Amino acid sequence: MMKLSAVALLGGVLVVAGCSAAPAPVPPVASSAPPEVPRVTQPLDVAKYERAPCSLLTQAQAAEVFNAVRNRKIAGNVAPVCTWNNSENSSLAIGLLPGQGGLATVYQNRSSSGYFEPAPSVDGYPAVFTNVLDNRSDGGCQIAVGVRADEAFTSSVILFKQSPAYDDPCAVALKAATAVVATLEAGS
Repeated sequence: MMKLSAVALLGGVLVVAGCSAAPAPVPPVASSAPPEVPRVTQPLDVAKYERAPCSLLTQAQAAEVFNAVRNRKIAGNVAPVCTWNNSENSSLAIGLLPGQGGLATVYQNRSSSGYFEPAPSVDGYPAVFTNVLDNRSDGGCQIAVGVRADEAFTSSVILFKQSPAYDDPCAVALKAATAVVATLEAGS
């Protein structure tokens, strides 16, 4: 019944608009061209980390970035992901995306229902805050960082309200991404 009412209402609006004496102004058409994908100028060798994502952060780095007390490797859609948890069970997940087209694919697949915002470069590597769901006001944030033309990694956080960084989860995701880049640079 609700669908029928919505269709009837929409039909009524279309009929009324069609009978208008003056044409309605046409809103400007937004450009559908995607923003230019930033290039990775100094590709990193990340192969040894693709199957061992928990080695992307040392325990000391994870504790400094996130107060992590434990981690575990889980299966991801593309490659394994490492999740760290703090004592309140907030989580930080880090994973590489091998063979997925790097940031070009991230730019191409951005969601209109979530968020997609340029992020500061991470030690010279291009980055973007992006996710299909905008949960930043609820303690969640994800950043994708390009480390090769054809590969990126993500740093995602889900913080509980008792977390001191709950109101700025993107700062935690960025801080973790910065530590990952430092590990990758040292290991390359």
